[in-house]
Amino acid sequence: MGLLAAAVVYVVGGAAIAVGAGPVAAGLFGISQSGIVAGSVAAGAQAFVGNVAAGSVLAQLTSMAMLAPTP
Repeated sequence: MGLLAAAVVYVVGGAAIAVGAGPVAAGLFGISQSGIVAGSVAAGAQAFVGNVAAGSVLAQLTSMAMLAPTP
């Protein structure tokens, strides 16, 4: 699941960031105001990637979720 989760988060998340829908995508992937939710697609992506690089799509989505909380 890790490779597929990472691919989805990076491709769809990158597109969402480009069109201004980053906070919505973050919520759908399982990133909340307190960080990445256990068992979510984002958690699978983070497990595959390991150390998340600053400025990466996953880091940007996490930042957006923390600044603009989604339900």
